[in-house]
Amino acid sequence: MNGEDSQSLTASCLCGAVTFETAGSPIMSVICHCTSCRTAGHRIEERPGAPAVLDAIGGTTFLLYRKDRLRCTRGGEKLETLRLKPDSPTRRLVARCCNAPMALEFSKGHWLSMYRDRFPDHAQPPEMRVMTADQPDNIPLPDDVPAYARHSGRFMWRLLGAWIAMGLRVPRVPGLEAA
Repeated sequence: MNGEDSQSLTASCLCGAVTFETAGSPIMSVICHCTSCRTAGHRIEERPGAPAVLDAIGGTTFLLYRKDRLRCTRGGEKLETLRLKPDSPTRRLVARCCNAPMALEFSKGHWLSMYRDRFPDHAQPPEMRVMTADQPDNIPLPDDVPAYARHSGRFMWRLLGAWIAMGLRVPRVPGLEAA
């Protein structure tokens, strides 16, 4: 793993059987309000012993990391893939041992969206809300961070900047071979 700074965090499932290590800072921290994240959040929360996935208004908070800046150090074989549709380009990785969601992966993406709740409390706080156009009208959004109806230009530029810094590569995440 290559890290541009010394920040390193460990993400783990509830029981500690699955862990990821990061190198460097995340690309960004976002709260997603899309229909897919809300639907998947409800499905995960229905599992026995699963933690809360959605916040009080239905958002899911992620830390987005370059795939070359993280690795699954333990329990990759315990990760289960959850897809909302069989042909979906996104998959959620859930620890079978305790039903804790670990990551969201877009199959052709150069980043992995890690569920922020799997990290220590001091991990980077959310910077923005995205996909708020999917939020039900009867649930008002707080004004704690900027909110965007879709993915903002800032969001897209940061993803593009990370990809350019990676040499336009899409590496595999070490330790996820079994997932």
